[in-house]
Amino acid sequence: MKINPYTNVQSTSLRTKSQTIDELVPSKIKKDQIEISTKALDLQLEKQADATRAARVEELKKQVESGEYQVNAKKTAERFYDYWKQ
Repeated sequence: MKINPYTNVQSTSLRTKSQTIDELVPSKIKKDQIEISTKALDLQLEKQADATRAARVEELKKQVESGEYQVNAKKTAERFYDYWKQ
């Protein structure tokens, strides 16, 4: 393996002595721009919904553990009925 000696940065520069920095940099510099797709926006909204759902699940867990949670039999039966009706 051959190791080349360290070279001076100025000798490997792409610009010549006659060129200035202003000549190398374009006069109109493009600015960074970002575009978010609709699918990405939907995913962000799902994450927010997941956080809300997780908070609700934690609340229900605490109610079940403390014995405060009451099952509404009528509402449960209606949901089952609606599900099986489809």
